Amino acid sequence: MNDFSALDQAIEQSIAQGLTPCLALACGQGNRLSYSRIMGWASLLPQPRPVSEHTLFDLASLTKVLVTTLLVIQECEAGRLDLDAPLDRLLPSHYSPDKAELTLRLLLAHAAGLPAHVPFYRNRSPEPLDPGAQRLEVFRAVRETPLSSPPGTRTLYSDLGFILMGELLELLTGVRLDRLSEQRLFSPLGLSQTFFVYQDAPLSLSRRPEADFAATEQCPWRGRVVCGQVHDENAYLLRGVAGHAGLFSTLGEMQSLACLLLRCLAGHSPFLSAGALAEFTRRQYLTPDSSRALGWDTPSTGTTCGRHFSPHAFGHTGFTGTSLWLDPEGERFVVLLSNRIHPSRENSQFQPLRPQLHNLAMAALTT
Repeated sequence: MNDFSALDQAIEQSIAQGLTPCLALACGQGNRLSYSRIMGWASLLPQPRPVSEHTLFDLASLTKVLVTTLLVIQECEAGRLDLDAPLDRLLPSHYSPDKAELTLRLLLAHAAGLPAHVPFYRNRSPEPLDPGAQRLEVFRAVRETPLSSPPGTRTLYSDLGFILMGELLELLTGVRLDRLSEQRLFSPLGLSQTFFVYQDAPLSLSRRPEADFAATEQCPWRGRVVCGQVHDENAYLLRGVAGHAGLFSTLGEMQSLACLLLRCLAGHSPFLSAGALAEFTRRQYLTPDSSRALGWDTPSTGTTCGRHFSPHAFGHTGFTGTSLWLDPEGERFVVLLSNRIHPSRENSQFQPLRPQLHNLAMAALTT
């Protein structure tokens, strides 16, 4: 029988020591949930509020793999997208000359030469008079941002490539990304607690009171504690719906997604083919020493997943303190959710906690 007492103790200590306001962790094997624990505070400010199994977390960059990457896989399987086709072939004359020859493979593997981050929100209002026009303006600004290195020569983790892919999916399908992910991903899977919060015309299932969400940062730009809206400022400029951030979910539905992906890889679900998912989750080696798959990351020295995942594992993290790691060997998964940036992103104590928790979870699963 698995012994999770050390993991229990680590979670309790991390909350008591203030490493993060709350932690939600689930792990298991195959379709079996072996452990689930939710502890701490969904909000400390403006008043304390305990976390619960129903709390919705800002998944931050897990959006990249659970929305953008999955939708690209679907489009590739349907023959509507080619990973190695230049962007200019997909949307002629839409991209600046330095990006016209970029491919989805380069963008997904963070090898397109895009800069790591550009604070597009600076000198822009969080609440513009014409939100729709500002959304288009931000997409244009991303397309026109100069490359920082020649494509295919360097791996540099960048939000910009996923913003470009989110826009591409919207333009090719004619459907906004929150609606597209609901239609293609979450509604077919019966996931009613996984969604974007579009600021101007939210889907009915995302119209939730603030009390349903874990709070994130006391944001100087917005002048308030962010709760029920995306934390990432650039995603907020895009009205909460973007290819790099904006997704919310609960621990339970994240566990369901983890199990589904493992079933797909094993060929036990028609949702995605095993071959397609295997291609996207294998390390690509597009640049020297890169650990990147397509959208996903793989284990390497210093990776947040710790030391017990196999070389075939894949996963991703989110800035808010979230992560998802899956290992086809043994069909094991670990989901970790938190609001470590509440009330400030300056909290760096959480970083060494991630691999520690993954090590304890995986050690218990394999004993």
